[in-house]
Amino acid sequence: MLEGYFRKMTYEGLQPVTYFFRYATYASKTAQKAEATLHTAEFSLNSLLGKKIKLQLSGEIRCVDCGRKTKKSFNQGSCYSCFTKLAKNDMCILRPNTCHYNEGTCREPEWGEKNCMQKHTVYLANTSGLKVGITKEKPVANRWVDQGAMFALPILEVESRKKAGDVEAQIARFVSDKTSWQKMISTDSSECDLKADRKNLLTKAEVTEKPLSRAKQVNITYPILEYPGKKKSYKPEKNGPIEDVLVGVKGQYLLFKNGVLNVRSYSGYHFQFEWE
Repeated sequence: MLEGYFRKMTYEGLQPVTYFFRYATYASKTAQKAEATLHTAEFSLNSLLGKKIKLQLSGEIRCVDCGRKTKKSFNQGSCYSCFTKLAKNDMCILRPNTCHYNEGTCREPEWGEKNCMQKHTVYLANTSGLKVGITKEKPVANRWVDQGAMFALPILEVESRKKAGDVEAQIARFVSDKTSWQKMISTDSSECDLKADRKNLLTKAEVTEKPLSRAKQVNITYPILEYPGKKKSYKPEKNGPIEDVLVGVKGQYLLFKNGVLNVRSYSGYHFQFEWE
């Protein structure tokens, strides 16, 4: 049995992706973030496919930023204080073309320098359909796996998050910049030619930056025995323990026979996790 506080899953490889369960523990009930130890399970989640899982929450939540106990989680794991103070929780993170670092109003200028005033990649991916997105992740595939993309292609590299957001907004007039989780967790993405889509979209959007013409399309395979029979999102904090057979992992979702759990949305929640 595992017990701790949820964190985002990690992975290795792309064909197929091997997922690892990640969680935090604390030295004592009164410990704060500085005393937390982050663990990764010694086995891959892939090894649990086909097994019955029991996952339950204790009701306790600790902020993933400061470690303090909180009654409610904001923006995937922050307490209210960190949600309102930290730059990573600003609205411009969701809408990068509204980045206001150069206006001198960034909540944390040093954080902005490190995270936003860096090179970003604009990409196309097929998650629940063709979409455009941006990331500063290296390798870029980290973002694709996080979203459950099965096909992806970097198309541009620009000097900042703001610039990447501007290009994304231009292209988003013609293709989605969002993923439908219901479709992503219920079927494979259809085969596509992202190089052809890149050429078409850059022309339509009148993007003047030089494309990454030598970039190759990446195909990603996820560990899935079958897709869930229901497009149901499990809510263990409301409806009690999950007791179901694990049939796959995709993006940040655990796929069960009768529903799914978005692990990222429970960051900071205390859990108990056991299997047959």
